[in-house]
Amino acid sequence: MLRFKEMDDKKKRMFIIVSVLVVFIGISFAYVVAQISGGAIGNANITADTTDNLQFNIDKDITLNPTQFNVVEGGGGHSDTATGTASLLANSTNKSATFDYYVYFLINTNEYIYTTEDNKPEIVLTITDPEGNPVTKLANSDLKYVEAENADGTITKGFDITTASGLINIASNYEITSSSSTDATEQDWIFTVTFINLTTNQSENGGSTLDAEIILSRGETNYHEICEPGTMACDIARLYNEENPETNGLYYHNGIIVDENEYCMFEGNQVVSFPDVTPSTSTEDCNTVYSFAGMYYDASVITGGLEEGIVEEVTWDSVNSVCETTSGIPVYNDSATAVSQESCNGYAAIADDTEAVIMVNVGSGTVEQLSFDAEDYSYRYAGANPNNYVCFGSDEETCSAENLYRIIGVFDGKVKLIKSDYTTSAMLGTDGRDYYGTYSNSTTNYKGSMDTSTIAGYRWNYDTSVSASGSNNWTTSEFNTINLNTNYWNYLGSTWQNLITETTWHLGGMTLRDNTAKAFYDGERNNAVYGSNPTTYTDEIGLMYPSDYGYAASPDAWVTNLGSYNSLTIKANNWLYMGLIEWTITPISSSSTGVFIVFSDGRLSNSSARIGYAARPVFYLKSNVALQGGSGTSSDPYRLAV
Repeated sequence: MLRFKEMDDKKKRMFIIVSVLVVFIGISFAYVVAQISGGAIGNANITADTTDNLQFNIDKDITLNPTQFNVVEGGGGHSDTATGTASLLANSTNKSATFDYYVYFLINTNEYIYTTEDNKPEIVLTITDPEGNPVTKLANSDLKYVEAENADGTITKGFDITTASGLINIASNYEITSSSSTDATEQDWIFTVTFINLTTNQSENGGSTLDAEIILSRGETNYHEICEPGTMACDIARLYNEENPETNGLYYHNGIIVDENEYCMFEGNQVVSFPDVTPSTSTEDCNTVYSFAGMYYDASVITGGLEEGIVEEVTWDSVNSVCETTSGIPVYNDSATAVSQESCNGYAAIADDTEAVIMVNVGSGTVEQLSFDAEDYSYRYAGANPNNYVCFGSDEETCSAENLYRIIGVFDGKVKLIKSDYTTSAMLGTDGRDYYGTYSNSTTNYKGSMDTSTIAGYRWNYDTSVSASGSNNWTTSEFNTINLNTNYWNYLGSTWQNLITETTWHLGGMTLRDNTAKAFYDGERNNAVYGSNPTTYTDEIGLMYPSDYGYAASPDAWVTNLGSYNSLTIKANNWLYMGLIEWTITPISSSSTGVFIVFSDGRLSNSSARIGYAARPVFYLKSNVALQGGSGTSSDPYRLAV
């Protein structure tokens, strides 16, 4: 069901909605219009003042009903199109008006799946803007712009929404101008939804539904304000307390700066004093800024007597034709090639005495405000112990510790869960080269309730064909493919498997642990990793990101680099900290073997992929999963409708 909503500018409240239900097989969309008065059905206006008038309309329903008659074997796809229009009339006095508006596509629930092993797109959303240009990029969205091939060889271009859900921002602050009080300026947004006709059997999607809405609004729209109650994702998001988010620990990451702090910035990255990682607010510190693989440090640190082994000057060794630090460590621009003599100047940040160091870039910075949240419009739990417990895998009256999970947050209309405590070999199995045995590191800081002798350790990827230290390629990890996505998947059972959605995991790497949660969030999605390692991987079960761990701490910690999260205050107010060394899913991009870990003292650290540590599985629930009880405490966790 595809519906159109209009939003009041000040309160962002929905008009009264009258739904048009279409009976369908496969996919069907219905348009919902606004009731104005006296039972009449029409389009609702948004009046900016007594004369200027901005109006939103949609021309028709989008209805898809794939049958054996319109989707034939060897034929093309099946599409339908609707046009959303923004119309502006200027006042009759000066005949001039300019406004901004927003365009969204909200997928409330989506039951569709990929029916092919390589995840060929099966539902594609094509959007054309008022200038007649195809929309190919979306802000703060992981949707992929694809070229989907139909059975007859025709190509459909657009965004793959086969399994998508949540609020998708199409355009923000899109400008419309009118110079007439009689001839309105009109801007058309054309939405086409296409069912892709594959050459393979798509019967698994028979009877599936997708409920979505087109939204044009004068003001910014937030998921928690417009989502439909009844799904777990919406019900959790609606718990967000804008005035006092600390009351329940649920924070909305919309990028809005909530304080007046100013920080020295260089090309969008915060400048900190190295090595004590204190954020710099001095204008003078911004005169010259040095960058080390994505982190930025003020000039006074570089010139003020640095500790050997942290940052050193570089020199050219003409005998061996290599760039070195003053202590003789080779300097590399990447994993393979030493820099040339021409670029061998300045300083370098050292990883360790065996790893390559990273060359320094130099530039000027400015002092400006900085938002440290993820800016991904997610809802994340943060703080010491929020009520975010879920009973998963059991419908017994009392939920055992084995079945306790916690909500990391709501992302793109889906709830993300992590196991509350660590896993045993009975859950993940002992087969595969990455099984390590019983967790063998110190348990002094352990915060859970398990018998620590039952906690299992797993290598991240002991692929010795890459190195004796293993590999940081997640796609070749048997910990991933066997222990998590086979053994643990089977351990959950079919009833609970049916609540989990397949997910594209981001495998972008970072070089240094001394980065903020925001820097990690961006790097996980945008940075390349060592060699030819893929930057994404699709499957049901994964691990937490370093950014997940960073944002689980109270917001005042978000300005701190994760390498300093061993602060007593920070780890005491980070519900994800459990006290054992455990894996994240994120590799170190300057190494073929390194992976980031949460260390037992609470800081983010790194390790060779061949070492055995604890793990907590992470997965996303389908968008249509609903709650049926519970308050979210450990003794009364949320219960899911199964």
